[in-house]
Amino acid sequence: MEQIKNDKKEVLMAALYRCQNPFVIAQIESLLEREQVLAPIGAISEDYPLLLQVKSYRDTSLQTNLKVRSVNLLTSYQNWTVWPKFIVSFIMLIISAAIINNFSYEEGTLQYSNFISGMVMIYGGLWTFFIMDALIVLVLAYTGKVEIAQSSLIRKIFCLIFPPIAIGQRNLVEPEKIWLPFYNWSKCNEGLYNHLKKQFSIPMIIIALLIIPVLLIEWQFYEEVENFLNTDLSFLLGLIQGFIWFAFAFEFLLLIAITDNKFSYIKRNWIDLLIILLPFVSFVRSLRLVKVAKITQLSRGYKLRALLMKAREGFIFASFFSRIMAVKPDFRLKKLMKKLNENQKEREIIEEDLAKLCKWLVDKKQTNP
Repeated sequence: MEQIKNDKKEVLMAALYRCQNPFVIAQIESLLEREQVLAPIGAISEDYPLLLQVKSYRDTSLQTNLKVRSVNLLTSYQNWTVWPKFIVSFIMLIISAAIINNFSYEEGTLQYSNFISGMVMIYGGLWTFFIMDALIVLVLAYTGKVEIAQSSLIRKIFCLIFPPIAIGQRNLVEPEKIWLPFYNWSKCNEGLYNHLKKQFSIPMIIIALLIIPVLLIEWQFYEEVENFLNTDLSFLLGLIQGFIWFAFAFEFLLLIAITDNKFSYIKRNWIDLLIILLPFVSFVRSLRLVKVAKITQLSRGYKLRALLMKAREGFIFASFFSRIMAVKPDFRLKKLMKKLNENQKEREIIEEDLAKLCKWLVDKKQTNP
């Protein structure tokens, strides 16, 4: 064992001698400075080999057009319905944007009621597609004695509540795979997430910029633009706001479907989540206003709805600046170094707690040999 340790040290010393990377050398220097603090961990590492597993295994590969290993009636049915289900989910998300933004955009009256009523009927009709799909999946799983992955089953239930969630479809039997248009079945890993995040970055910046002409027209040039276009401008502005909401919702639903750590993704993208949720709050408030009789309560409702809309516009601006700054190398470098330092501090605290535990184990071993 001692010979193996010495051989490893010689290999590492030779590698360090060849190393010309100042950043790596600085990392090694920092680690060696903490040798005394970490000494108890080294003393007990032979008894607990788990302590030596310090490498993080990250999968940054992009694996698309994969084959599904499990071939049965259930997986065949899913392969046959992935494209139709994506298209229906996509359409339902567009309808959601139209309905929610119509109710939350106009203050005072609910306009285009016939249009919205038609949209609601179409949405309800498409919803039955997902109910039938869920029933067929359960029947095929039961008759074929196929076990559906728990995570896929939970996602299936959420799709019945809000069908556009099915934009990101995980495989029912192999949940590590997700179906994406033009990528087919792909492996859910860091590589796929980073690839799609990069694909979305510039288009989302451009889409977020659309809020600027909307606000300029609303605040300053409403009458002039309405007279020039000779049309109901509120409907047009509502469409633009609806498109912005749709884009943010589509990106969010797709990327959160890929990541396994949902809470971590929400924590990193809480601004985008608020952009998506605020119109829902306003929408629910609007439905409530239909049943309210008192004028004072109506006025309070309108004020709240206006406040929610302004908040959403502010968050769209915040998301835009966050995305545009992330593209700038200097800002991103500072941000990444700050995050690295925070993680390093957290790592050092964990290592110190681990060292205390190891010291206790060493003392216990010496007391009771």
